[in-house]
Amino acid sequence: MDLIHYLNNDLITDNTKELTPSKLFLKTSQNSKYSFHIKHYITPKNLLSSLNLKTKFIGITGTNGKTTTAFVLGYLLRSQGFNVGVQGTEGFYFNEELVEDKTLTTPPILTTIKRAFKYKPDFFIMEVSSHAIVQNRIEGIDFFAKILTSFSQDHLDFHKTMDEYKKVKESFFQDETIKVVNGKIKSSQVSSSKFQVVEVGRYDFEINSKNLYVLEKPIIDDIPMAGKFNKMNFSLAIKLSEIISKKFNITWNLKLGTWNFKVPGRMEIVCKNPLIIIDFAHTPDGMEKVLSSVKGRKIVVFGAGGNRDKAKRPLMGAVAERQAEYIILTEDNPRCENRVVICEEIAKGIKSKKYEIITDRKKAIKKAIEIAKKENLILFVLGKGDEKYIEKCKEKIPFSDRNIIKNYI
Repeated sequence: MDLIHYLNNDLITDNTKELTPSKLFLKTSQNSKYSFHIKHYITPKNLLSSLNLKTKFIGITGTNGKTTTAFVLGYLLRSQGFNVGVQGTEGFYFNEELVEDKTLTTPPILTTIKRAFKYKPDFFIMEVSSHAIVQNRIEGIDFFAKILTSFSQDHLDFHKTMDEYKKVKESFFQDETIKVVNGKIKSSQVSSSKFQVVEVGRYDFEINSKNLYVLEKPIIDDIPMAGKFNKMNFSLAIKLSEIISKKFNITWNLKLGTWNFKVPGRMEIVCKNPLIIIDFAHTPDGMEKVLSSVKGRKIVVFGAGGNRDKAKRPLMGAVAERQAEYIILTEDNPRCENRVVICEEIAKGIKSKKYEIITDRKKAIKKAIEIAKKENLILFVLGKGDEKYIEKCKEKIPFSDRNIIKNYI
């Protein structure tokens, strides 16, 4: 069976409703319960092995920092002469150019395989969400290397407890592939000599000790982005790039300090007077790191996603109270939840600082700009970063924090 022919002619599907006599069915962990009656099929492992790709897959996971680390690593590998694909929250980039728009952070495995086959990068860097690990949207991939950027509270609407969330992330690092981890090695007892306990975000992870590299602190200080936390994101990417250079006997030739790239929507300065920064931070830990990264009096505009982890909302409010002089709560992909209720749940964490609720995000941003100008404050607009829509009850309405700010300024 010529699977390349089928792939070239778009004759492979993972959707039972699209299956025809001329098409092959890709049976995956996600669709298996709907396709038990289908007798003739291939699996992601079958497909990947038949394509005989030379591409090396690198998986990056973590509560925060995945996108920045992926972009930095892609930039570094490009500087070494490799062709590089980067897949994640911002879409699919090939050699630093956006070639396919964003879907899920980690799309279905057929999408990943199609992209790897079409562009044939030397390295395919992919953000791996915890949801994707549980749903096995990485099925069949034999990873060349993996990175763990961070771990803190998020997605408890899905995982229910931090312990379950941790176990999901931990499961990604049980093999003997190259693993670069932001953490601290501990001497605690482990279940097997093959594993090492690494503290990540105050939680103990049991990680396979073979080919394990742990960074307890950043290995670079001069980076083109604000925030101490970004020094670690850059460091994780640099460490893996160095490992790859040695593995392929390539002379490391990047002149650090001559960076020429940016990560969309991550600590992005949209205006300098007043100073306005947008960022994707949408967790208590992410907000803490972002807001504390710039010295000065601040005003912050943010909300929380609807139909998602509600427990983090007052924690986000508490972070804003610690870090900002003025707070405006607004919508952030409310989905099918009431925008006012979401903001009121965030406000439970704000005990003394002045805040107001302006559910219309456009109006909230404009009001914040006026206050920032008048009071000489640094404005942070958080939660959406480079997103180009607001999701309201299954409808995606075009919206861009960056464009709203630029148009108003």
